Amino acid sequence: MSELRTLENFGKALKQLREFVAMPVMNDRDRAGIIQAFEFTFEQCWKTFQKIAAEEGIAAASPRQSLLAAVQLQLIGATDEETWLGMLQDRNRTSHLYEDSVAREIAHNVVERYLPLFVAAFDRCSRALP
Repeated sequence: MSELRTLENFGKALKQLREFVAMPVMNDRDRAGIIQAFEFTFEQCWKTFQKIAAEEGIAAASPRQSLLAAVQLQLIGATDEETWLGMLQDRNRTSHLYEDSVAREIAHNVVERYLPLFVAAFDRCSRALP
């Protein structure tokens, strides 16, 4: 049951991220909204990976371990592993500092690279859970 709730939370966060990305970025506030939605989505995503991994008998206590387990379980495509690890780095950068150039780079990555990976991961997780 908790796996379904976790997946539901991932879906809600992803929906919000999609809504934010669909709007034009007019100012720093818009960019900050995308970054915050990215942070929420990433958190819910790795926790979903963690729950699915646990069901498969794989311990994944950290975001990094959860991403590696997701590759093993084919929730993340093997060719996307490097991008997911870059996503983790960007997530860590957003929570520890704020610089305009970093915010612009991360927001760009979210729109161009990360959103499609979240969508694909959500679909795979949906199929992995009963």
